[in-house]
Amino acid sequence: MDAPLHGDGQLLDDVDREIIDQLRIDGRRSFAEIGRRIGFSEPTVRQRYNRLVSLGVIWVAGMYDETKIGGVAAHVGIRVTGMPVAKVAEQLVEHPSIKYVACTLGYYDIILDVAVPDARALGRIVLYDLRRIRGVSEIETLTVLEVRKDTYLWQGFREPPPAQGLAPAAGTGPAAP
Repeated sequence: MDAPLHGDGQLLDDVDREIIDQLRIDGRRSFAEIGRRIGFSEPTVRQRYNRLVSLGVIWVAGMYDETKIGGVAAHVGIRVTGMPVAKVAEQLVEHPSIKYVACTLGYYDIILDVAVPDARALGRIVLYDLRRIRGVSEIETLTVLEVRKDTYLWQGFREPPPAQGLAPAAGTGPAAP
């Protein structure tokens, strides 16, 4: 591994994870405030933050919901045949309207998030741009109607999530005795 490791050979330690947690809660929180909350100095937090950014572990970005500003958002699944998946993904990364590209296991080889001004622009990407890429054999588009949850505050980053399942929706679980 080329990334600088901590003394125990790990890329991230508990302090790094605490800093990341604080930034997930409030990405604009100052280094001094983070330091106060986790018990470290502002210079220590700044140094560790800069290291995490330089490693590509974290980054800062303004997030927005395309559907709330009149645009169209879509998730796109792509199957690849006859070409290395990585080669197809490299081409997709270059497209300005594609904001997320992930190589995956499962039915689709690549998953995309697309943000465009209107349905016509989405159609151009799916019907022309994606189909022109050698190796793309199947495309499925899921147009986002409404975002109900988009958060980076998931449970389990530092600790395993509780060992309980989701409660069944009212009227769908087993009958009460």
